Amino acid sequence: MNSDSKPWVAILLVVILFGAPVLSCFWPQDAPEEELTFTGKVTGLSSYNQPKLDIKADELFDKGIELGAEFRVETQDRTFEDAIFMKGYLGLFMFDIYVNIENDGYVSIGCMGKLITADEGSEITLTKTGTSDRYQKTPQYNKGYTNNRADYQSDEQFANFYEVTGGDIKPGILYRSFSPLYDPAKQSRSPYVNELAEKANIKFEIALSYSDSSVAAAVKSLDGYCLDLCENGDYVAPSMGYLYFQQKEKTVKVLDSILENDGAYLIHCNVGRDRTGFTCLLLQALCGCTADEMKADEAKAFCNLCNIEVGSEEYRAVCASTYDRNMFLIANPDKIDDIFEIDWKNIDVSSVDTYSAAYNYCTGYLGMSESDVNGVIAKLCGEPNHSQA
Repeated sequence: MNSDSKPWVAILLVVILFGAPVLSCFWPQDAPEEELTFTGKVTGLSSYNQPKLDIKADELFDKGIELGAEFRVETQDRTFEDAIFMKGYLGLFMFDIYVNIENDGYVSIGCMGKLITADEGSEITLTKTGTSDRYQKTPQYNKGYTNNRADYQSDEQFANFYEVTGGDIKPGILYRSFSPLYDPAKQSRSPYVNELAEKANIKFEIALSYSDSSVAAAVKSLDGYCLDLCENGDYVAPSMGYLYFQQKEKTVKVLDSILENDGAYLIHCNVGRDRTGFTCLLLQALCGCTADEMKADEAKAFCNLCNIEVGSEEYRAVCASTYDRNMFLIANPDKIDDIFEIDWKNIDVSSVDTYSAAYNYCTGYLGMSESDVNGVIAKLCGEPNHSQA
């Protein structure tokens, strides 16, 4: 026997006699990953009105940390796990804790479902704990979207303009889109939305993210079909923010506007994705749409903007991060105040009676009367075919 092989024979005999775990005593081991911790102070509020830190993203990058990393975030009074490192929050990771890169290169912490609060000057610690599996599954989304029409297959896709269908919804009654109220010099999609809204014969505009004053400013300086609707008073502007589940009165204002005005209706926020997705989902559920119809509608906004392939792994990740999460809270409004405590990785909405959940959400959590909810359904569907159990 070659003398060089004798040590390996000895190791083999030890493994046979004492078990494979003993092998770890002989086999070279990878060094444990270095725990990377960053400590900073709150300097004010971010673009999403949540704590902004004096930590620059370059400090994280210099340590080899990449976008999609997960952090433990420790504030003065609580700890958050699995915060996702991202740049320019884009909507898909709704209700997740995030570490976001702001436009000036500093990072902020927050959550789009509930405000994280921390006193200015207080200390925040970020500790890298791993990598987000969901972030790894969304490469197209992570790249963001362009403002170049040539990058999209149609005017409708570029404008994120499409009809909301399914269930008992009447044809030609409900649409959603990117905002038509942007200055075209700053956002080239808005003229396409205006043209498509005119073709669809939109009669009433639901500008979720706008206030009456911001609509008035747009009307004063811009032209277009949807601007004319606003000038004529055929709009509602509830100034709905990203914490839309907490803003009950603003959701009621939207539903009341449908009850009080005739369609076709166009619903939009800024991009036609997050707040628009929630609002359309609630209306679709009231109108008896199936889970598959609602998933497809909500995911389509992301597919339009980021050229995500329908049916792909990324598409399924989008559905799990949009439809599943919004429907979970519609079906469980008692959890809305406890968003930080929800294990989002393990929710299951497959058995939810979506119509009953949406109806009860409106009459219970929102405090609307049954006659008003039935009136909204009648506006979108004609006489409702459902009866509330």
